[in-house]
Amino acid sequence: MSGSGFGGELGLSALGGEPYDGERLLGALPAALEGWRFGRDKRCATLLACRELAGVLDGLEGECLQRRWERFEERIWPRWVEGIGRPPPHRWSLAPRLVVMSRAVRPGWPVLGAIAPIKWLAPLPESDPLKQAAAELRGVLSGVSWSGERMHDGAMVLALRIMLARGYGSLSEIVEADLCDVTLRQRPRGIDTLDAALCALGVLERTPKRGPTRLLRGHRKAPRELAQREDLPERFRAVTELYLEAYERRVSDNHPTLRNKANQLARFWRFIGERYPEIESSRQILPAHARAFIPAAIEQARADRRGSDGDQAGTVHGWLTTVRTFFTDLCAWATEPDSPLAEHAPRTLPLTHRDLTGVGFENARRRREARMTATILELEREVPRIRAYAFRAWQETDEAFNAAPDDRDTELAERDAFWDWALLELLVHSGLRVEEACQLTTLDVLRRHQPDGSVYYLLHVKPSKFDRARVIPVGDGLGRVIAEIIRHVRRFYGSRDVPACDNWDRHERRGLPRAPYLLQGAQHPSAIAPEHVRARLARLSRAAGGARRIDGTALVLRPHDCRRIFASEHLNNDTPPHVIQALLGHAALDTVMVYAKLYPRKLVEEYRKATRGTYQTVHGQQSERNPTTEEWAAFARSCSLRDMGTHVCALPTGEHCPRGLVCLGCTHAQPKKSAAPTFRRMVHSHQRALAGASKRGEPAGQIAARELEITRIEGALRRAEELNEDVAAAIEAATA
Repeated sequence: MSGSGFGGELGLSALGGEPYDGERLLGALPAALEGWRFGRDKRCATLLACRELAGVLDGLEGECLQRRWERFEERIWPRWVEGIGRPPPHRWSLAPRLVVMSRAVRPGWPVLGAIAPIKWLAPLPESDPLKQAAAELRGVLSGVSWSGERMHDGAMVLALRIMLARGYGSLSEIVEADLCDVTLRQRPRGIDTLDAALCALGVLERTPKRGPTRLLRGHRKAPRELAQREDLPERFRAVTELYLEAYERRVSDNHPTLRNKANQLARFWRFIGERYPEIESSRQILPAHARAFIPAAIEQARADRRGSDGDQAGTVHGWLTTVRTFFTDLCAWATEPDSPLAEHAPRTLPLTHRDLTGVGFENARRRREARMTATILELEREVPRIRAYAFRAWQETDEAFNAAPDDRDTELAERDAFWDWALLELLVHSGLRVEEACQLTTLDVLRRHQPDGSVYYLLHVKPSKFDRARVIPVGDGLGRVIAEIIRHVRRFYGSRDVPACDNWDRHERRGLPRAPYLLQGAQHPSAIAPEHVRARLARLSRAAGGARRIDGTALVLRPHDCRRIFASEHLNNDTPPHVIQALLGHAALDTVMVYAKLYPRKLVEEYRKATRGTYQTVHGQQSERNPTTEEWAAFARSCSLRDMGTHVCALPTGEHCPRGLVCLGCTHAQPKKSAAPTFRRMVHSHQRALAGASKRGEPAGQIAARELEITRIEGALRRAEELNEDVAAAIEAATA
């Protein structure tokens, strides 16, 4: 019991641990009221209520006041709250208030949850530690701009309840376990705000955490611990531990991989222990034993209802692949000198790749590929609608916020709509895994210079699934998203730079270094977790409305679907598969080809490309030159041409343009000689815009797009200046 409470000079705060004496308690209470802002009538009512409370405590068991108070909370207080057998309404809570606020006892959460600590705090003298702590906390909360008044009040109530329950005399005594205990009991209002305030005070030596992330522990189990927690026969435990340690050292220390291997090997060893009790070690395993596990694993998966849509073959194939890889590695590593695995290796490989063919896994693979194809088609159809909805919602809320920047509701709506759009666009434009996106920092946006002096940007992606780092070029779309995210994070914190914060790797079960993480500040000053991204995308796809799968069910967008969109779009835009493999960080090229889908549009484009090549072979490169006036006039007599203002299009009127009217760079466009002055003004205007963009430091992708536009206009100007007369005028004269 802390002795810093008011009334400590009379020993009131020490009565809780001493042998219970009702008369001593009643004698100390009047002195404890000295300094309280109570009138004479309320003071008398409080002393009368204390005498009634003492009578109740006398009838309870317990060697000290604290123990009797605990019995009072269990038996009497719930009835008083319901109005059963309590003192008159005007004084039933006065005695508990005096006993609790004088720190004679440490109340439990049943009492703390039913009281209003801020109101109970009001009559205390200014010198009371609780009142001083409340004033200190109120000053810090005034600077927490991202949280509203209701959350500030909730944080104040929680802090007072924690201090009363623990017997603390100051905010500095609050520890991490106190917040975890409150989070476990419930998700009370203001807990995140209190967390941030304690971090600002320096009470907690970390950056703010949000919700359940406070309960995460930094314990990463070692391979030996992973094997020990599995239920497997003791005679196979040693080889499992040695193998997991060797795999972590030689292949990968990825924690989910090690955990899955331990779980799947345990399934195999339990099967061997039940089916073949005579086998004493892994050295005695024969091919017949391992092959018998194949049908048993299929039946086990069916019984556990594992796999999607009733197709358990993919799950079983993963189990068997783990067992096959285990024996392959075991037999290979056992041949090394002084290998501790030598005594555990069997005489021959019990399970090979050939043993897994012809048992239905090929059909399961084809069904999985068919589902993947259907999924890609659904995403290609529905994701543009979801992206358009997200962008439109952000623009509407942004306009409302700009019109009323002091309105907190519009600010929260704009922030929420922005993060919906930003997270979706970031994943679509980068193809990142959700864990990789959540671990991006502003330091991962790399600025590089080409030999000619131009600047370009790369996005550095940290090693994740296969321990391979990679870089992604930052184009216009990705560059805009990153720039908008940085701008919003700065605005959230009101700072010039993105601040550093703590983060947590849920897969690896360890904390990440404090760094300026890119994804932070979405309604809370902490890093955005992968679960938060998944929840936002799911909510966004439902809010967009109308997103459906082929079978009519609602399409719920997931982060990995954005990765599929990225791969599919790049394949359809003729990006080489090995380049897509590098961008996505896939271990094998076959994984990329899963996303490949030959659409009718692609079929038409490839056919036109082939016929164009044949045409050039027959007619030669001269077919690409500028036509003469006579040739254009002859062509005009055979079809009607499009007059686009600054050029004449060789495509007949009504024919679909495959390039979407990207005219100045198209080989079908013939610029007019009379449009040369217009082209010159366009070149000068774009050059001025390019110079301004370079000074502002726009992303390299945007700079490159501006340079490409200038090149196209200069090409059109050059083609127009090469003409000896105005082709359009000649065509009109010839067709008149």
